[in-house]
Amino acid sequence: MTIRLLTFDLDNTLWDADPVIARAEKLTHDWVCEHVPQAASLYSLDALLQYRNQIAASYPDLRFRVSKLREEVMLRVFLQAGIEREQAAQLAKESFDVFYRARSEITLFDGAEQILEDLKKDYTLMALTNGNSDLKLVGIDHLFAEHFNAEDVGAPKPQPAMFEAAFAASGVPAHEGIHIGDHQEQDVVAAARLGMKTIWVNLTDAAWAEAEAQPDQEITHLSQLPAAVRAIVQAG
Repeated sequence: MTIRLLTFDLDNTLWDADPVIARAEKLTHDWVCEHVPQAASLYSLDALLQYRNQIAASYPDLRFRVSKLREEVMLRVFLQAGIEREQAAQLAKESFDVFYRARSEITLFDGAEQILEDLKKDYTLMALTNGNSDLKLVGIDHLFAEHFNAEDVGAPKPQPAMFEAAFAASGVPAHEGIHIGDHQEQDVVAAARLGMKTIWVNLTDAAWAEAEAQPDQEITHLSQLPAAVRAIVQAG
């Protein structure tokens, strides 16, 4: 089988996202406590997270625009604290910058960078994410030909827009691509619907729960990824 394109999810596929996000949330709240104490007095860290969830639920168009959502929430918080709108908007931007830098301070899973380096020799690599990590800040932007996120393309996975953007940018049809990701619906099922081969990154030993599609390969450690790609290619 001819395979020319490998598309990758990022969070919880190439690194453990949960502790990174938790640390970024705390650093952002610490920054607010220091620079805008009147706003910090209105919202504890937990209350701020709950408030963001409420805004996301009330404004579905913001739900996948994760950067815009965070900045909008902080703008509202600062306005509630009695800060004039122009200053509140500037503070919201500054607080988001704190979050964004911390959000990109990640530790790749063991061996991930070398695996990507090796795969890049034979395949075009692209990143497709519902998150907002900055591959340049992470330090792996040189390994990917393109990086698409939900905010850029206007729709999150499992919708097809991100995958279609990768096909268009690479000139590679779906059946010559493999998508690699940890999420059963957003990664494996979504890619399979379009005719891609799939590799499920199952690092938590979860049970497969989707009836619509099955992954072509399953790995429980990234060290298994090159062999999984070869198995799909050789299956023809």
